[in-house]
Amino acid sequence: MESPRKAAGPTDPGRDKAGAPTQSDAAGQRGGPSFEPQLTLENRRGAERLAAVERAGVPGRAGVALPQLADLSPQERLERLDEAATQYVETQRPENTLKAYAQDWKIWQDYTTDLGIPLLSGTAGALTGFVVWLEQGRVLRPSELSTGEAGVRRADPAAPSTIERRLTGAIAGLREHRVHVDPEASRAAWQALKGYRRRLAQAGTELGRGKATMVTLADLRAMSKGCPDTLAGRRDRAMLLIGFPIAARCSDLANLLVTDVKQIDDRGLEVIVRHGKSTGEMAIPRRDNVDSDPVRAWRAWREAAGISEGAAFRRIDRHGNLSEHGLTTAGTNQILTRAGERANLPYAVTGHSLRSGFATEARRAGANDVAIADQGRWVRGSRALYEYIRRVDRWDDNAAGALDL
Repeated sequence: MESPRKAAGPTDPGRDKAGAPTQSDAAGQRGGPSFEPQLTLENRRGAERLAAVERAGVPGRAGVALPQLADLSPQERLERLDEAATQYVETQRPENTLKAYAQDWKIWQDYTTDLGIPLLSGTAGALTGFVVWLEQGRVLRPSELSTGEAGVRRADPAAPSTIERRLTGAIAGLREHRVHVDPEASRAAWQALKGYRRRLAQAGTELGRGKATMVTLADLRAMSKGCPDTLAGRRDRAMLLIGFPIAARCSDLANLLVTDVKQIDDRGLEVIVRHGKSTGEMAIPRRDNVDSDPVRAWRAWREAAGISEGAAFRRIDRHGNLSEHGLTTAGTNQILTRAGERANLPYAVTGHSLRSGFATEARRAGANDVAIADQGRWVRGSRALYEYIRRVDRWDDNAAGALDL
């Protein structure tokens, strides 16, 4: 067994050898051009909130101390508490959600600047116009243009799923800025998006990546078997065999700690997802098959890496040097994709491939809705889970199948 060496800097996906973000990550962190003076103020407010989080010393938490209320009237105290509550709640959102909303707000800034309307416009016309603007292809920023290009350039028409996400983020941003968004205004925008979906369907046009292809049990075993007998290979196998039975997102695997995974005698592993879109405690039964047993995979990775605390899954450079830093969400996704390529799967594996694959395979094996929801941390009655389950039930419980045709 190889002995891991501690690396001075991470070089796994999402980071360079010095530990800095790669070009693609850095591009996502750069803001667009400065548009209006009030944007500078809002950016500063965001930086102040982030600094508060860092000072608190707890990721995603801005501390629990109440604001100073001395020498204030009762009404002033209430206003101060309301302001502090808003800032506190904002810091409790998952990091990925905050980043996504920040990107959506930048796109909204571009839109309002392009049309010459106030930034804080929450009317039906502004929101519906945002949908149409994205449908036609948003205007690219100067920083997004190739060297030597001049004039106005537009992006390709956005996929409905992208517009849905942008619209959700824009409405959230408006509300954060204390703009009242009338329900009728948002309803008009959603109706415009619905019409866009219908027109694309009628034309037989598909935009976007579409739904993630499900990983089947056979595919999972093939990916596990294809992991090389190296330190990185042991890590990848453990990620696969733990990620699949807990219906993990990439962020779940990236945020997992060594202490979040515990072996329970001979029965299997107990895994705790402490933060993210959904949290919970799951049990993973051990298996007899070497290529699909999560217990042996986890033990082999831990012993090879020599880790007892910190990030469960860590960056490893091309020389086999192990970092103390955990993987990024993007890096985790790339590792899963490479595992699928090694197994020669005919589709690109993503983090959501594990999640959707677990739901459908569990249903095919006879698990009920509640058991699947609890194991995968879905809300009981979740629409997303229902869609996964229907992929199986539409054949096993099909009304047309009862007809004597």
